[in-house]
Amino acid sequence: MFQRWRAAGILALALFALNVAGRWSAKLLKADSQAALDDKKSVAGFVLIAVIGLVFTGMTVYWGRLRPFARVAQDLGAAALVSCLLAIFVGPLTVGESPFANGAGAFFSQVWVWGALAIGGTLLGYMGLVAFTADYRSKQLKRFADRSKALPKRVARR
Repeated sequence: MFQRWRAAGILALALFALNVAGRWSAKLLKADSQAALDDKKSVAGFVLIAVIGLVFTGMTVYWGRLRPFARVAQDLGAAALVSCLLAIFVGPLTVGESPFANGAGAFFSQVWVWGALAIGGTLLGYMGLVAFTADYRSKQLKRFADRSKALPKRVARR
């Protein structure tokens, strides 16, 4: 049991580290005008969102080949929940801001974005696995079909 949750915990910490790296990169950006700075920060935010979505997709593909989907969804859900809480409450503190500095709307929008990234990335990865019949269930069904073909046919005796 420890092995299972250790992997989800490591993933949560990696996602939190990505979030902190994105926050620091956005804070360290410089530009000639405020509008250009805002544009650069927006691009940095979109890149961070894409990377986090790709991490969820990649982990779904990696774990989905070896484990049932219910277990993959639970592990990724736990990692998403822990990393979301860390990114919302601790992430702003790492760059010297308050978690509620931009108001309640920005605070709750982060929750929705993390949820959408977790669900979207997981579903995208699993759909790819199913499309290429590389998921755990498809492999089980293939082994069953191969094993049932390998058995000799029974001859009915009278």
